[in-house]
Amino acid sequence: MRLSIEILCLMAAFTAQAFDSAEWLGQRKLLGYEAARLSKAYAKCCRSVSEAAESIEIPVEAYPDGSVKLGLAAKRAQIFINTGMVWGEGVTIRQMKRGGELEAKIDADNCVVDRETRSGWVDGHAHAEFGGDVSLDGDKVYFSAYEEYLAIYTNTVLKADGKELRSVRADYDNQNGVAMFDGAVELTGAEGKVDYAINASQAFVFLSGTNELRRVVALGGVRIKSGDRSGACDRAVYTRGDSKIVMYGDGDGRKAQLADGSKRNNKIEGDRITFWIDGEQVEVVDSAVTVDAKEMKLPIGANGL
Repeated sequence: MRLSIEILCLMAAFTAQAFDSAEWLGQRKLLGYEAARLSKAYAKCCRSVSEAAESIEIPVEAYPDGSVKLGLAAKRAQIFINTGMVWGEGVTIRQMKRGGELEAKIDADNCVVDRETRSGWVDGHAHAEFGGDVSLDGDKVYFSAYEEYLAIYTNTVLKADGKELRSVRADYDNQNGVAMFDGAVELTGAEGKVDYAINASQAFVFLSGTNELRRVVALGGVRIKSGDRSGACDRAVYTRGDSKIVMYGDGDGRKAQLADGSKRNNKIEGDRITFWIDGEQVEVVDSAVTVDAKEMKLPIGANGL
């Protein structure tokens, strides 16, 4: 996938907001280096564990009044004083708001936490929860409490606003309400009584301030199933607020396609196709329509035709 396409789609999705997509992708790359550093630190800590304590709770960061901002609890853990690392098994990490309200939580099979950078690496499985009923599951996970950022490197599942999104890898930025999904992406959900699914090579998900899914930009080999309708295109934009999907051709001659699998068995092609999941309306730019002749009923004239 060309970086220029990613940036253009991100810019289009944030035309009304101050969001620097190129900067975001650059920050994602830098945090990838941090994930690699902590993955190596985890392996080193595993080789050095010798005095693990049972059922331990460790404050990682505190507010000026002394209340816990970030805390770690583990079934087994060891603190490495010389590096500032904490290794643990059966770990729960909680990030608290002022006043003691839970802001985010990560449950991990095993991990290492760098107390100085307030970030860590989960080598096994992790389950994360954020405000607004958002949860993520996956294996091989990097997290940063300071950046409010989570990167899952395999077996990703995100649940938000009644929708489920699966992929190989995902990057979730809670501060900016942006998530990026890579590899075998599948979004499933329902609008009214109509179920839908969007499959793609890559997708960007944008959430509102309350972590409700607001918009999805799907890229690369996009396949769409919505009730009796099925579609294929180079990229598509799903907008939650008006239950709308806009499909785009690749700009080099390959058009978006939308087929109706009901009795009409019609197919539409166009540079841009817009349809509403829970409605019948379809809008097409530069269109071509194919109709199944078996379903056409023509008036019979005097000549019997």
